[in-house]
Amino acid sequence: MASTTTTDVAYLSKQIYPNGMDPRQLVRDKPALANTPHKKNFSSSEGIVFPAQYSNPQGASAAVATAATNASAQQGKKFIVTQQSYYTNINVKGLVVRNALKGDADSYFMDQLKVETDGAQETMGVELNRQLFGSQAGYRARCSSTTAPTGSTITLENVSDAAFFEPGMVLVAAATATGAIRSGTPGYATITAVDESVPSLTVSGTITTLITGITTNDYLFRQGDAQNGGSAVVNAGLEDWNPAATSGLGTTFMNVVRSAYPARLAGARYSGTNDPIQTVFIKAFQNFRMQVGPGWKDGDIYINPLNMSQLMSAVEGARIVPGEKATSYNISIPTFKYQNLTFIVDALCPINVAKVVAPGAFVRASCGDQPVWNAEVDGTEFFLDRTTDTFYGSLVHDGNFAALKPNQLGHIALPVYTA
Repeated sequence: MASTTTTDVAYLSKQIYPNGMDPRQLVRDKPALANTPHKKNFSSSEGIVFPAQYSNPQGASAAVATAATNASAQQGKKFIVTQQSYYTNINVKGLVVRNALKGDADSYFMDQLKVETDGAQETMGVELNRQLFGSQAGYRARCSSTTAPTGSTITLENVSDAAFFEPGMVLVAAATATGAIRSGTPGYATITAVDESVPSLTVSGTITTLITGITTNDYLFRQGDAQNGGSAVVNAGLEDWNPAATSGLGTTFMNVVRSAYPARLAGARYSGTNDPIQTVFIKAFQNFRMQVGPGWKDGDIYINPLNMSQLMSAVEGARIVPGEKATSYNISIPTFKYQNLTFIVDALCPINVAKVVAPGAFVRASCGDQPVWNAEVDGTEFFLDRTTDTFYGSLVHDGNFAALKPNQLGHIALPVYTA
């Protein structure tokens, strides 16, 4: 290695990944993301555009004249899905690069580079899998409704929420999902530890100083993901395309007001919080058929591991068959079969919620084969920040999630999990 230019660093990166990023690396061990088709034609500056029919022509009658008089065009809406860019960054200290100048240390540099780049890809995959279930609001979890943040501890509301956080992640908070983030000194907090058993987060400092006014029920975001009183900056997930309630469907979403026929423009929904876990899915699917009509197609059920444990415990004497489902990425996703329904267990699926997605109804749309290293257009993947003596690289995903068939999505509120 003759010098520490970005070209040389890019060369080493190409030695590790001669054919670019392996898409299986992005989706491996991420069930929902792996099971979601990837459309790569999202290259329009307008956004990806697709129609959604919600009513058939009304020109039908036992009287021919009446049928002719009442004939009308099919009723549909045009969704325009905008692109969102999401980034993960890596850094390699200049000292590591200079050590590689000594010749046989190149392999050490490449090992370090591979660790960092693999970590960036893993982070991107986990984040996309989480956003698939989430909403454009961008929040990851909420503070406990009963225990206010105090000292260096934030107690989380749900037992499964710890899966959304990592040590080293930087957090901000807001009183509402889309409102202004709270101020403080400095207005954010860095996680030093995650306790999944409580669940709680430990931060580096006094949380009420770092984030002034943070309290019970506050929304927690990775820094940079919050709308902060402005526009969405993360992808639109199933929580947006198929929300739990119909109350907000009178506002515009992706160019469409969906209140004309909620089940066909924003998916079906069923509240089974008072049902036994072993029967909730039977009732939900029959309700979906009633709500949507002939257009409903049975699909896969995404479920949190804790809720799956509820179901398996409740029907211990019945037959639940483990299996695997192959995807276009040539990997297999562990599944379970119960009452002829296919369950895909995903730790990033919100607890006490199940999401039903028919084949091809929901896709990850991107501009080409995403994600990519941000600087590949000029042949270099890294740049040197001379003020910090650090090489940086940026992995970017330009795209969004889109419900190509919103009438084939279903939201099920499950009985509350108890340990």
